[in-house]
Amino acid sequence: MTAKISLRNVSKQFTVRPGKKSGGTATTLTAIDSLNLDVRDGEFLTLVGPSGSGKTTLLDLLAGLSTPTSGEVLVDGQPVTGPGKDRAVVFQQYALFPWRTASANVSIGLEGKGPDGRKLSRRERAAKASEYLKLVGLACFEDRFPHELSGGMKQRVAIARSLAYEPDVLLMDEPFAALDAQTREQLQEELLRIWRATGKTIVFITHGINEAVYLGQRVAVLSARPGRLKAIVEVEIPDRDGAEDIRSTPAFVEQRHKVWTLLHDEVRLAQDAGHRKILPDGSAPDEPATHQTPERSAA
Repeated sequence: MTAKISLRNVSKQFTVRPGKKSGGTATTLTAIDSLNLDVRDGEFLTLVGPSGSGKTTLLDLLAGLSTPTSGEVLVDGQPVTGPGKDRAVVFQQYALFPWRTASANVSIGLEGKGPDGRKLSRRERAAKASEYLKLVGLACFEDRFPHELSGGMKQRVAIARSLAYEPDVLLMDEPFAALDAQTREQLQEELLRIWRATGKTIVFITHGINEAVYLGQRVAVLSARPGRLKAIVEVEIPDRDGAEDIRSTPAFVEQRHKVWTLLHDEVRLAQDAGHRKILPDGSAPDEPATHQTPERSAA
């Protein structure tokens, strides 16, 4: 199957501002190192790794919110040079405008000109917003404001907003992390249904091994920092459409254990190297120092 997304020997470094304990010299942190990864067209890929392994940095590179220090990020064979309407991002935070209704929040991405140069009318935008709110199970909530919605409903609105301008790729950064367990499982099922209905390519970041195995066709496992691709696990579990609780099946438990085994040592390494985190004063003591004044700082 053709690769929709390709990362070719991608590395990302950040220059950290000098801190009081660093002697006035800048430090360089390598978040991702020499990472190669292909995501197939229409695939649901989940990505796990210990804290600090560069998961969100990788998503920023795919979204065009950041550029690699070396290597290249390709979508449909073309270099990613910035954000584009072929890619949408769903963040942990809902980022809804409190003064807009659910419908108006969903339609905000439709207010500019489309790929054909045409601007949709207000009625057309409302119709499309209604279509995608229905897709995420909020058909009767178009006129509700965010404060009138539960956390799960707010995240559904955020997903509908990302889908409304019809991107090819959906990038999701732990979108269910703040939800309770019951709502999280419900939205996992909803997301799989939406993926099947739309055929989008989805890259989904999570800290949860169960979530990664349940959602992903493949699970990409990152190493402790600097993030490298340690392994890709092909998920082979029963049909998720059935009435059976597949999380309790031997096949699911086996796949979960496989990912846990790959991730366990990396989590321990990240914990043991806790001193490598950026300190409150901006220094990173065990990172190599660079002896020039940084043009800008990043944390």
